Amino acid sequence: MSALSSITQRQWIAIIALELAVVVLYLGVLPWLFLSMSAAPSPTAESADESAFAAPTALTPKPIMTRTPTKRPTTAPPTSTRTLAPTEVSVSTETPTPTPAPTSARLSSRAFVDWEVNPRVALAKKTTFFTSACFGTNANPLQDRDYMAPADWSSSPGRNCIFGYNVDPAGEMPAGRYSVNGGPDGQPRFYLIPPEAFAKDTQSIKTLSELQIIVDPDQGCGSLGLIGVTADGSTYQTPACAFLGAGGSAPAADGSKSLVLPKNGNNILDPGRSGGAYGFLAFPAVVFRKGFSLYFTGRAGYAPPRTWFESAVDTLAPSVSVKTTAEMTDQEVREVASRFDDLLSGAEPMNQLAAFEQEAQVTSPSPVKVKSKETGTIRFAAPPGNVLSSISWRITPQNNVDKIEFLETNLCLDMNGEETCFTGVEDFAHCAFFTPCVTGYSRLDPVDHGGYIATRYFPAGTAPILRDGHVTVKFQAPDNGVVLEMQVGIRVRRVDTTP
Repeated sequence: MSALSSITQRQWIAIIALELAVVVLYLGVLPWLFLSMSAAPSPTAESADESAFAAPTALTPKPIMTRTPTKRPTTAPPTSTRTLAPTEVSVSTETPTPTPAPTSARLSSRAFVDWEVNPRVALAKKTTFFTSACFGTNANPLQDRDYMAPADWSSSPGRNCIFGYNVDPAGEMPAGRYSVNGGPDGQPRFYLIPPEAFAKDTQSIKTLSELQIIVDPDQGCGSLGLIGVTADGSTYQTPACAFLGAGGSAPAADGSKSLVLPKNGNNILDPGRSGGAYGFLAFPAVVFRKGFSLYFTGRAGYAPPRTWFESAVDTLAPSVSVKTTAEMTDQEVREVASRFDDLLSGAEPMNQLAAFEQEAQVTSPSPVKVKSKETGTIRFAAPPGNVLSSISWRITPQNNVDKIEFLETNLCLDMNGEETCFTGVEDFAHCAFFTPCVTGYSRLDPVDHGGYIATRYFPAGTAPILRDGHVTVKFQAPDNGVVLEMQVGIRVRRVDTTP
């Protein structure tokens, strides 16, 4: 107490003033500061607002799985592929939502090729085959005349065999005929596909997707002379040997561009491996609308002694918009061939297609035995809109097993209201002169009991569509005394895009 009594009046005033300042500070300034701090946005909220405008994190795509099946699947194939425009030839094991086909935008050359090799896509609404099969009642009892001799190109009524295309299954006679005419350069043109074949269709986009030519080995491709194509007002022509091979080309008459073939062994037929077949498979060598024909001029104006051939033209669906060859630049034409090489070099197209197949239902007895000169049929059914994926044909002699001439037997397909006849077992497999061989899309293999199996796959994007789902296989045994057992298997593919 003595200490407090010693404080002066001025000191008491200072102490009281200091205490009042502390009270004011506590009751006024500090609450204001706390309120200000609580009103400010939190760092967490600010970070969230910024993240709303940040660029999305890039997703790393899953790798496309590749698999080589060891056997054909017994269950239904996947409903779609992972990517409809693949960057490499591969088979996906995933089943995502399918991507629809383009309906208006014009496809680039690269995109067109990617769709062409996709097993789950259908670009073509119709496939037309042209073969050298002989038609006519009792015209070819041994079935060894399915080639065109020089006289067969004329329209002489004395011919035994009728050679032509667009065959009516009911009458079994071709509506169109192959012919020879003089070209504007004065050279004869032996037409493998004559100008009138597509003269009535000047709007649809079409592609020449297959060409197989067989001549006698001692004649060689030189016996064909020049090979030529007309399309959309342009003419492409070059020596046959310069075109029918890996990387072959045929320049346009005006020099603006060239038709160019790929180099890979899946698209190109090698006569050294096939036994004598020249040409290409599953490749759109020419894209056109009108004015199309395919011909050769022969050596010195004369056709080879014997010419076997098969070619195919695909009519694309209206929803498929792509440049014609006439509209492409020379670089774009070459890009198409180069892209096929990128995708198919070292690939196994038959294995890739087999992964998506399912068996068509056999609706008649099979196998069947056919006696000499008799005709046999095997019928199949599949869902309408499926595409014809592959045919496996086993032919086994029941007697006279040493007579290999039974391989002359023709197989005819009735589908979509038209009939196509292929010229012999080995020709059906893109081989020649009874030679077993393997190509990118077919093979001929000898089996036990003197038999053979011919297997043929149809291209990915342009396999024939089965509009009504029905296929009838017909064959007639040659008149050589051999009884043949025929067994045929047909496999189809369901496509995600059906134009």
